[in-house]
Amino acid sequence: MSVSQNTNNYQANGTAQTYAGSSSSFGYGDNPSAFRLNAAGLFPGANSVLGDIANQVFNINFQGADGTPLSGDNDWRVRVTVSSKVKSILFNGNALMSQLSSMGGVVFPYTPEIAITHNARYNPTQLTHSNYSSYFYEGSEVASITIGAEFTVQNYAEGQYLMAAIQFFRSCTKMFWGSDNNAGAPPPLVFLDGYGQTYLPHVPCVVTSVGHTMPSEVDYMEIPIGRSVNAMTVGQLQSQVNSGGVVRLPTSSKLQITLQPVYSRNNLANNFTLSKYAQGAGAPNNRGGFL
Repeated sequence: MSVSQNTNNYQANGTAQTYAGSSSSFGYGDNPSAFRLNAAGLFPGANSVLGDIANQVFNINFQGADGTPLSGDNDWRVRVTVSSKVKSILFNGNALMSQLSSMGGVVFPYTPEIAITHNARYNPTQLTHSNYSSYFYEGSEVASITIGAEFTVQNYAEGQYLMAAIQFFRSCTKMFWGSDNNAGAPPPLVFLDGYGQTYLPHVPCVVTSVGHTMPSEVDYMEIPIGRSVNAMTVGQLQSQVNSGGVVRLPTSSKLQITLQPVYSRNNLANNFTLSKYAQGAGAPNNRGGFL
């Protein structure tokens, strides 16, 4: 079977190209369906390889109403980042997590669901011949923070971003080991920001758990990893998919992250007072504000 086609298509750099001929001319034999997908710029499963959408991902460089980029202090989006030293360890030369390097961590693309609980502990004492117990204050704490974050994958760049986010949080649950220069060090500290400097004031946390739900009722896309899609032609993308250099991710899924705020004794002793905390004042030198 031979199907005659003359269809305009677009290469990864956005320039037009024309296919003309039969399906067998492109190595599809008698499979007109595969030929039509290729001529339309699609892989099986309708994964688009058009360059003008493959490089579009979330607005990482947050902009104000006038289009001017906002500083990190004025960016209200929820994000989990690491220090500059840890950033150099996790991101330098790391093609898998390269999409996170500009922000030093993960900026959640959609408003996540966050649960924060503040506790004060009181020890009850049963008094003899009394109708009520007496309560004596023991201490206070901020319980674990749970984050439920939605991710969608509509093109290659979004898929690479999701895979980078998963790998980032996985890495933050592991200690340095073996031949690491910092072997024996605990998992890296992360910082939680969002909704302004008073609500989540660069809170130092450790990642205690990470879960990713892979739903069964959505489509899955094949995402090439370890290489920027902007630098790949359609043929190179197809070759990487064919060689197995891909990961299959759901078009809609959810990450569940649990963070535990932690503060050093030095920070608590030198920077915390209730009067400053009540006024929403954070710790100096960007060491991490008190939640």
